[in-house]
Amino acid sequence: MIAVLVLAVPVGVFIGAIGIGGVLLPPALTGLGVLDIHAAAGTSSWAFLFTGVVGTLAYARHQAMPWRFGGFLTLGAAPAAAAGALVNGILPATALWIFLAVVTAGSGAFNLWARPRERRDLPAPAAVAVGAAVGFGSALTGTGGPVLLVPVLLALGVPALTTIAAGQLIQLPLVGFATLGYAAHGNVHFGLGSVLGVLAGAGALLGTRLARRLRGRHLHRVASAALVVVGAFLFALPFLPR
Repeated sequence: MIAVLVLAVPVGVFIGAIGIGGVLLPPALTGLGVLDIHAAAGTSSWAFLFTGVVGTLAYARHQAMPWRFGGFLTLGAAPAAAAGALVNGILPATALWIFLAVVTAGSGAFNLWARPRERRDLPAPAAVAVGAAVGFGSALTGTGGPVLLVPVLLALGVPALTTIAAGQLIQLPLVGFATLGYAAHGNVHFGLGSVLGVLAGAGALLGTRLARRLRGRHLHRVASAALVVVGAFLFALPFLPR
């Protein structure tokens, strides 16, 4: 339990600084024997509401939140997440995680060695379409929005800071609906999740400060390298003992 609580802070730092990192918390809760896999996912979803709110407010406070762009992404993500949740029960879990690992690591490698031309954001129809794909994929794999949003937007040339800030916003409806679904089956430990959320939220606040201090090029490289590492972790995750 102490190890999980300590881990919550760096997880929050990763979420605030590069948009991803929350995917590390559920395996820690199960691997350390704190919760079973369903309760770990539900409790983590509740904790990520804290980091999403903190990250969104922090980027908004410094006028770095792309509200219009993030709104279009969310508009596509919210309804598509319901469809992804339905398909989730049909496909094998191992195949889903391997797919997520390939997308994450592949995008990170692509952005490191063949950086696309930067653009400010995407046109509204494209943003809604990307949001729908991310919402569907996130629900399909049981992950938060930034895990898929960050690699997709970076590969499309959206600046790293815009990408990471939008990831804070898009995760709110996704983890919100996920929490309701898990809670309906009694798989959310709100006490533990709240403690984890507060600790991770503090880390996310620090992470947003780190992200704003890095130059765009450096932040892009840091985020891309992190995607490669997380992708390798996701590839190994289905084969780890539970």
